[in-house]
Amino acid sequence: MVPHAPSSPTPVSVSAPRVPPVTRARPRLLGQWLVDLDVITATDLREALALMRAINSTIGELAVAHGLVTAAQAAEINELQRHVDGRWGDIAIALGVGRATAARIEQLAWEQQLENLRLSDALVELGCISATEVERRLGEFDNQAEVDSGALDDTTKAWIATLTEGLPRLLMRVLGDAVRMSAPRLADGTKYEHSAQFSIQGGAGCTVGMSVDRRVARSIAEALRVDLGAVPSSRLDTAVGAVLVLYGAHLARRLETTGHGTYYALPPVTGELPAGRWTVDLALAEGKGIVLIDP
Repeated sequence: MVPHAPSSPTPVSVSAPRVPPVTRARPRLLGQWLVDLDVITATDLREALALMRAINSTIGELAVAHGLVTAAQAAEINELQRHVDGRWGDIAIALGVGRATAARIEQLAWEQQLENLRLSDALVELGCISATEVERRLGEFDNQAEVDSGALDDTTKAWIATLTEGLPRLLMRVLGDAVRMSAPRLADGTKYEHSAQFSIQGGAGCTVGMSVDRRVARSIAEALRVDLGAVPSSRLDTAVGAVLVLYGAHLARRLETTGHGTYYALPPVTGELPAGRWTVDLALAEGKGIVLIDP
């Protein structure tokens, strides 16, 4: 069971560390945005994501195809990635595996971006939306990005990117499926059925919360073998808290590597969320969620 922390830890109020700016923001996530507008159904979205998983190549698969590593070496890196936070290519380079170099991995990433099926392509391929309609909606989606992200300056966006950078990989290791994350936006009160939060104490403290829908919470509970018992609702909150135990430890280590002092994560408080100034949306195969950040 995840222990409870004091109800209202006070974060340290200092300026966020300087980190490189992130790429141009987009609002929420395209698939969920289209579902919210009733342009496609939730079933359409799940089928499109399944098609992408079946067709698209990972960096590891491309590395094998190009002869940079053997299939056995790729499998070893895949297994290591379950226990060590980091991108596949970064781990391969750090270990000196095969012929992997920074330049070759960057080339593979570019190839992956060019050749892999995008969500909009998958929706058109499945007949969920016409090519003309999807282009029009993509234009609306990009325009909305300016509204959703306009209130956040580049320093804030970069700080949020630092705090959330490893979360998709952590969730992927827990759930065994890809996780997509939106650009940050101002919090609007959105939350789902099951939540938890934790505080980071150190040079630039903050409180981070995660809220997910019931399907995602159940998948986390199954993956982490959380016994739901007779009161599954509260235990599903505990499952979300269990993920945040892992995430808090990762985040404390990550912040220390930026050279801004010592950090530590307080134990999660389950069933609660911070007031939150900023939100990042999550899209998972099982459902959806958000990350709330209160500086």
